[in-house]
Amino acid sequence: MTVRTRSSRECVRALWLLGLTPPVTSDELTAAWRARIVQAHPDRHVSSDARSEAAHVMTRALNDARAVVAEWIASGQAWPSGNGARVLRFDEPEPWPERPARPEPAPICRFTGLRRGDRVNRWPYLGEPELVAGTIRDPRDGQVWVDIAGGGSVRSERVRLAAFGCPVCGLCAGPPDAPISVRPCPQCLVDLRRLEARPAEAARVRSGIEARSLAGRAVAADLEDGDLMHRAEERGRWAQQLKKAGQDDLQAALLAAFTRAFERWAEAS
Repeated sequence: MTVRTRSSRECVRALWLLGLTPPVTSDELTAAWRARIVQAHPDRHVSSDARSEAAHVMTRALNDARAVVAEWIASGQAWPSGNGARVLRFDEPEPWPERPARPEPAPICRFTGLRRGDRVNRWPYLGEPELVAGTIRDPRDGQVWVDIAGGGSVRSERVRLAAFGCPVCGLCAGPPDAPISVRPCPQCLVDLRRLEARPAEAARVRSGIEARSLAGRAVAADLEDGDLMHRAEERGRWAQQLKKAGQDDLQAALLAAFTRAFERWAEAS
């Protein structure tokens, strides 16, 4: 039987979904998977169609992520660097004590939602978009720095995602006539992790989606982009309908939307 070799990108994505930072042991993998699967297992959500559907989506994603990481552990390969962490190989020399080695840029940043290849504008957000080479989080103060492909680094709060449309909330950005990538906005990716950790945040997350949909409509109107306008309007109506949902149904609907958007985005990369 032929075993498909997992890519570094698949491993980074799986670690991201499970909330793990390499290196990871089999016991750590099992513990992280159990902690998430116990909340998402379909058997706990049979009383609601919406919750059951969302639970099935989340369970499949978590099971796939566990399989990817387990195969990576069994393969004995060096861990890919992700979430701002640098993994030292045994054949690497020790860095000089007075000059610690700079960590490798993270392919997907769990703190900002940015990833390698994203197009962004730097403050004051003028000119042509630049490509993100990666992100690095300073462990001393938690500051996230964005590496730009053309050279240089900038604080994450001084860059803004460009040329995208979010399928969850409808937030979008130009410039006009630029090819638009359909991808979750950084705010939605951060909200996904927040919602997984704190279900009580569901109402606040829903309000944020509704607000971002209004902002998306305004931007789309300025860009005179009918597709972006339609998406933002549709996501706004969806967020308003969720006002009637109970706490559990609201969390399930949000998790399902976030997870599907993230999976489509990751598969397209």
